[in-house]
Amino acid sequence: MKHLFLSPHLDDAVLSCGATIHQLVREGDSVTILTVTAGDPSPSTVDTDKIQDLHQRWQAGESPTAARRHEDEDAARALGADIIHLPIGDCIYRTAQIGDEVIPLYPSEESLFGEVHPNDSALEALAVTSIPQADILYVPLGVGHHVDHQITRDWGLELKHQQPSLAMKLYEEYPYVNDKIAIDRALAFYAPQTLTVETHILEEADVMAKVQAIACYRSQISTFWKSLDAMDKATRQSMTDTNGGLVERYWLI
Repeated sequence: MKHLFLSPHLDDAVLSCGATIHQLVREGDSVTILTVTAGDPSPSTVDTDKIQDLHQRWQAGESPTAARRHEDEDAARALGADIIHLPIGDCIYRTAQIGDEVIPLYPSEESLFGEVHPNDSALEALAVTSIPQADILYVPLGVGHHVDHQITRDWGLELKHQQPSLAMKLYEEYPYVNDKIAIDRALAFYAPQTLTVETHILEEADVMAKVQAIACYRSQISTFWKSLDAMDKATRQSMTDTNGGLVERYWLI
């Protein structure tokens, strides 16, 4: 079986589905992670306080996107997955020509989790982007309402519309999934369709591989956790069901 995971950023698929990816590879299946916003900033990128804040937090050198791609390569290697990096830049870097002025589309924290800008070039780029052959397509559910997650979700749904025979599973984005209200908001997008839950039961080896893969994203750890140990504990806790089992959940339309 061929599995294709659409990842909005250079970490989302591993953060959310890393144990499942390891399990699939361990069982002999082929897994590819396609990251949508893996491109370098364009010459038109407008420096903003948000960009400066994130670059300071990441501590990833003069070429933070290149550093993040290397982190993603290390994480994918740890899980045994292949990777595809699209040349679209992260939303913090994207701009639009409005009249005579080039403006940043998402200059603030609020805008990152708001609505997708109608002049966002990522929409046009994805409309003409093809995907490799796959049996199952994994698409972000939209938990957290980040604009890049919304764009990737909508692209995945359009790919499914174009290829009805392609099986699709929606994954819950970690760590946004820790907020139940955020999950409910994400599910409301699909109404009146009713989604059903599919639970992947995992082994300790899969969870350990996921934790080790997340640790490869050195620039991103401080965004969500105080330390690697805290990340390990929180990740395991998020994957523990009411019976004490280790799982990752998916939603089926």
